[in-house]
Amino acid sequence: MKMEGKKLAVSFFLAILLVVSFAFICQGVGGAQVKRGFLLFFKYPSVTVSFKEKIELDLMVVNTGEKEEQVLLSIIPDKKAKDWDVGIETRWDKMQIHSVGLLTEDPDNSVNLKFYIRPPESAKEGEYSFVVKGVTRDGKLRRSTTLNLHLVRKKVAEEEVSEKIELTTDYPSMENPAGKEFEFAIRVKNNMDEDVVLDLGANYPYGWRAYCSPRWEEDKKISSIKVDANGSENLMLTLVPPIGISKGEYPIKFAVKYGETVNTIDLKAIVTGTYKLKMSTETGRLNLDAVAGEKENLLVYLWNEGSASIEDISFFSVDTPKDWEISFDPEKISSLPPYQEVKKPEKVKLTITSPPRTIPGDYMFTVKAVGKQDQNEMNLRVTVKRSTLWGWVGIGIVLVIIASLVGIFVKLGRR
Repeated sequence: MKMEGKKLAVSFFLAILLVVSFAFICQGVGGAQVKRGFLLFFKYPSVTVSFKEKIELDLMVVNTGEKEEQVLLSIIPDKKAKDWDVGIETRWDKMQIHSVGLLTEDPDNSVNLKFYIRPPESAKEGEYSFVVKGVTRDGKLRRSTTLNLHLVRKKVAEEEVSEKIELTTDYPSMENPAGKEFEFAIRVKNNMDEDVVLDLGANYPYGWRAYCSPRWEEDKKISSIKVDANGSENLMLTLVPPIGISKGEYPIKFAVKYGETVNTIDLKAIVTGTYKLKMSTETGRLNLDAVAGEKENLLVYLWNEGSASIEDISFFSVDTPKDWEISFDPEKISSLPPYQEVKKPEKVKLTITSPPRTIPGDYMFTVKAVGKQDQNEMNLRVTVKRSTLWGWVGIGIVLVIIASLVGIFVKLGRR
């Protein structure tokens, strides 16, 4: 009996061990199936630069797999490129970069870096190549990309470059309500006899978002563009104001950079604000009971779901039944700020008086609130009932008639 118990315990232990081992094996198999990969490339892998001119090129790193990756970056310069200033930095704050972390979901699965080169004064004309290598932290994935550079001694004066890169727009000032994007169409003209690669940027208010795209491919977002010699390109600069922005004028400066030269164009976004007048009763119901000849009060709430104040709101009724009296207290509201600012609605007392001889039943009319920037309305149904006073009057008449009849019968009975 004891032997059978020991065998049973051993069998049970082996079964558990088998299940746990199988689970680990399955987990290992599942982990091995995770797709991994990343891309490393220059947007413009072949360029021509001038003596002592600093050039910045877009270097893209994209995670194409299903696993988060950390990619270590390194530069292998051309053996002939001695004492050249070469590095990788962030796009806006110019921090030196040696590695990047990439998530798996767009837009956090890619990063746009700046690869910069500045030839020294002693550099010679000719062809140079620079290799950028990327390797994951565990060393299992490796990629590389090559930049081919042609160095020439000729250097165009910055003033001349500035004059030969033109920025124009037909509409430098635009007006939109809050929450709507501003789209500025900008034309970039290259009046030089050589192709140029221009970095794009913009200076805009805090909290806004901005991006550039080709004029007829607005689904694409770009940070630089190549403009052919004596050619031009049309761009769309899109600016997205933050939620809850106040109305006003906001200056925008769009810039293109070529080497050390920066050309700008001034733009203006005018936010007019949004206006959404809302109206409801205190209970939310649009029907009420009333007694003929008596006053009935109804509390109405008004609020503004927009981003700018609604001015000069007046109240009136439409399709009011004949001889009815409708009044509002107050009769006007001079200004109704956005609800997100005041956190409470405005109250208006609506007083309804029907004529004393109104026939019982349902009656409809419309209440309107009209401001300079927006308006709203609601339809009310009033169920009119007879006054209880008339009931007592009727009872009194019946009692008088009965008393009269009783008196007549009494007199006739005596005769």
